[in-house]
Amino acid sequence: MKVSVIIPAYNIEGYIGKCLDSVLAQDIDQNQLEIIVVDDGSTDKTGDVIDEYASMHDNIRPIHKENAGVSAARNDGIAAASGEYIFFFDGDDFQEKETCRELVEIAERESADAVIYGYHRFEDGKVYETNYPRFAKKVYEGKSIIKEVMPAFIGLSNKDINNWLAGKPDALYVENPALWRILCKKSVITKNTLLFDTTLKVGEDTCFISEYLSCCNKVYVQQKCYYYLVTRSTSAIYRYEREPLSKLEGKKKLNDARERLVNRIKERSGVDVTSTFAGTIVMSAVEVAFRLSEKDEKHSRKERYNAFRSFVDDKRVRKLIKNFKIGKGTIVKRIPFIFLKMGWFGLLFLATEMLHVVGYEFKR
Repeated sequence: MKVSVIIPAYNIEGYIGKCLDSVLAQDIDQNQLEIIVVDDGSTDKTGDVIDEYASMHDNIRPIHKENAGVSAARNDGIAAASGEYIFFFDGDDFQEKETCRELVEIAERESADAVIYGYHRFEDGKVYETNYPRFAKKVYEGKSIIKEVMPAFIGLSNKDINNWLAGKPDALYVENPALWRILCKKSVITKNTLLFDTTLKVGEDTCFISEYLSCCNKVYVQQKCYYYLVTRSTSAIYRYEREPLSKLEGKKKLNDARERLVNRIKERSGVDVTSTFAGTIVMSAVEVAFRLSEKDEKHSRKERYNAFRSFVDDKRVRKLIKNFKIGKGTIVKRIPFIFLKMGWFGLLFLATEMLHVVGYEFKR
C-alpha cells in the first residue's frame, strides 16, 4: 500500500460524505490508497455514513470506538495504517483531486521525509483566504530543519515579540501547524515512536508536527494549495476559542506538552528548542490577562483573576518572562509587558480591565 489517509470523525454527519468523496476522487490508483476513518464515538449518524461508504468501497477501513478525543483517534489510525505515506485529513474538509498523487511524487522525487503545502479557508461555499507556505527555500536538510522549519510551526521567539512591539509587519506570523498540510512518512513515525498527546484538547497538532519535523532528514516545501479548511461554528476549536477558562486550561496543558517535547528533541538531536517558542509563552501571559479580565457572567472576578495567576505563577512561565527583554515600541504596547516583567500581575489585570471599559481591543 502506497498511501494511507487517516480521518478522525466525530458528529460530522453533514460533512463526512463530502470529505470521503474528495478522497475517493483522488487521481491515484485506488488500489494504492487506503482510507482509515476513525468514528470517535459519534452520537449522530456519522458512523452510519462511514459504514455506508465502506460497504461500497473496499479501500475504506472504518474504525468505531468510544469517544476518546482526536489524538487517540489519530493514534488508532496510525496503528492501523499500512501505507508508506500518511495524510492526516479532517472529516469536515476536502482536497484537490491531485493532492495525494502530486505530493507523493514530490516526496519520492526529492527523497523527502515531509512535504509541506498550502491551503484555502472555505466558508459558505467559497474560498475567503488562501495561505501559501512562507519559507525562503524549497528544500531543507539536516539541522536547518530544526533551526528554520520547525520554529515556524512551534511558536514565537522573544525576537518575534520585540519585532511586533517595534511595529514590524507579520512579526507574529506562525505557520498553521495543522497536520492536514504536511505529507508524512510512516517509517519516520514508527522509527521514532511518535504519537499524538492524548492529554491535549488543542495544540496536539503543534506538538506532533514539531516533533515529526525534528526527526526528518529532508523537508520539501511545495508552493501550491491543495487543502480546503471548512470553517464551521460547531467545531471544537470554534467553541474552545469562546470559552476563556477552557482555553486557559488548554494553554496550561500545552505548556506541559511543550516541556516533554523539548526534552525528547534534546535527547534525540542535542538541540534545546525552548527559545523557538519562548515568546509564545510571554505573549500568552498578556493575552490571558486581557481575556480573563473581561466581564463574564459565568465567573466572578476572583475566579478569573485566580485563573490568570495559575498561569503566570507556573515556574516555567516565570522563568521565560524573566528572560524576556522588552524591546522598543509604543508605550501602549509595552506597558503590559513591563507590568509582566515587574511581577505586577494584579496591576496588569486591573489595567486590562480598564482597557476593556474604554473599548480597547488587544490585537496581535
